[in-house]
Amino acid sequence: MLSSGGYPDVSHGGGTKLARADRSGLSGVLVDGRLRDFGQLRSYSFATWCRGEAVRWGGDTVMPHAFGVAVEISGVCVEPGDYVYMDSAGGVVIPSASLHRVLSVAQEVAAEETEAEKGIRNDEAARTSE
Repeated sequence: MLSSGGYPDVSHGGGTKLARADRSGLSGVLVDGRLRDFGQLRSYSFATWCRGEAVRWGGDTVMPHAFGVAVEISGVCVEPGDYVYMDSAGGVVIPSASLHRVLSVAQEVAAEETEAEKGIRNDEAARTSE
């Protein structure tokens, strides 16, 4: 997680800086700002989410200075240990104390949606066979 520190349009890193993340086994990097070197980042083993691509280096404006501390990402406080789920539609931050409950509810919702889909398909199949 890299917070923009109030500079969301500045590059917070690129392929060289994030090469360390590639070797560390991270599953993803979430940046509340821009990144550079998308072509290089695509070759890394982790997923990347950010506000867009930058061309210019931003180290004269922002520089990482803390590790393992709470950060603000798009107005949401993310604490060390929180779970962050991202996909192409967006993301959600789950406080570590709530993770098991949220996953349980998510499994219940997924099961309900699967049953609803089966019902819809069965109704469609019945209508077509009439």
